[in-house]
Amino acid sequence: MSSSYLRPIAIQSDDDQLIISNQLPGGGLEGWEQDDPCRYANQSCRGKMFGALKSCRRQREKSQALCKAHEQKLAETKKIEQEKQQLMTALQHNVTDTAEKQQTASTAMIAGAAVGGVAILGAAILLIAKKKKAKSQPA
Repeated sequence: MSSSYLRPIAIQSDDDQLIISNQLPGGGLEGWEQDDPCRYANQSCRGKMFGALKSCRRQREKSQALCKAHEQKLAETKKIEQEKQQLMTALQHNVTDTAEKQQTASTAMIAGAAVGGVAILGAAILLIAKKKKAKSQPA
């Protein structure tokens, strides 16, 4: 939907380079569709006649359509961000819960190892004591 009219060309000299672009320095009104799609959505075309009225209405309709699409995109982005935040919260809870379970399991294993170690040590001492007793008593 580009205009059939000639657009002004800006020529800038930057050091040894020559920059030629079809956008004027300062932006002008070009690019409002991307920068501010709702700029002309509520524009009044009162007092305009003929071609200016038609152009004003076209611009307003285009702006309304772009604005609606932009608002839908923002709503979708917001929804995605909320879902992402919920997933991150669930993941964090899951990781914390898993870490707590691992800590509990680790503590139980250490306690079990300690009890098992004491039991093995006690059995070893009992076995050694029985062997000494058997050697010291003549048969």
